[in-house]
Amino acid sequence: MSLPTHLTSNASQLPFFCSSNSLLFYLDDPSTFSQVLTLYNPYDFVVRYKVLCTAPKKYSVAEPQGEIRAQHSVDT
Repeated sequence: MSLPTHLTSNASQLPFFCSSNSLLFYLDDPSTFSQVLTLYNPYDFVVRYKVLCTAPKKYSVAEPQGEIRAQHSVDT
């Protein structure tokens, strides 16, 4: 997963907060096929995020990139 960046031309990297540091999927348990990852923006400015996948042909992310308003969160 890439780090969110401030919306300026220099795009410095910032630490971010998410609901989990990993997601587990089990082939024999369909209930694990869809999971929610919450990204938190504790800053006083908008940040952009992008979720990267190591196996894009096997997994997809509904909203793999976007913006998080200041002091808000987003579920993906």
